[in-house]
Amino acid sequence: MTSENTNPVITPSAAVIAEPVAPPPPLPSTSPATPTRRYAPGLATWLSLIPGLGHVYLGLYQRAVIFFCAGAAAAWFTDRADIGPLLIFFVWPFTMIDANRQAHAINSGLCPEPLAGAEYPKSRHRSNLGFGVFLTVIGLFMLYNQFYPVDMTFLLDWWPMFLVLAGVYLVARHFLEQKRRQEADSQVIE
Repeated sequence: MTSENTNPVITPSAAVIAEPVAPPPPLPSTSPATPTRRYAPGLATWLSLIPGLGHVYLGLYQRAVIFFCAGAAAAWFTDRADIGPLLIFFVWPFTMIDANRQAHAINSGLCPEPLAGAEYPKSRHRSNLGFGVFLTVIGLFMLYNQFYPVDMTFLLDWWPMFLVLAGVYLVARHFLEQKRRQEADSQVIE
């Protein structure tokens, strides 16, 4: 009988050398980040008796500024235009209802805008250049008005023009954003 070697001989050319494989990176979390603090919707509602204060409590500063300006404009128009009381009866309840709804949304993990102290994603980072220019122009105008009073009574007749300009801006912004999306989609396809 011949003895055969039952163990196969592995030559270096036949051997498979396994290199260590790094584990795959962890998948990003799909659940929204829940805030660590819970807000009292009732307190946010009552604080909104002063427009914007309830939103400051919630950490929604952009909304707070908008609602404060809307409340101040409504109070200013009360003495100067027939539409003032109508604005007040719209702005104050709407501010209170929105503060209540935002508190519930934040408590359930939904955030309409980044909370105070939260980092902005780089893709959504906005420049404050326009707002800075706006504040500078308004401040310079008010400073000029201190020394050389400017008659502003024409604004009582022309205030609807601000609504028209705001509407034109929003429509133009919509179409520019739509054009940017189409350009981005065409670049992805290519």
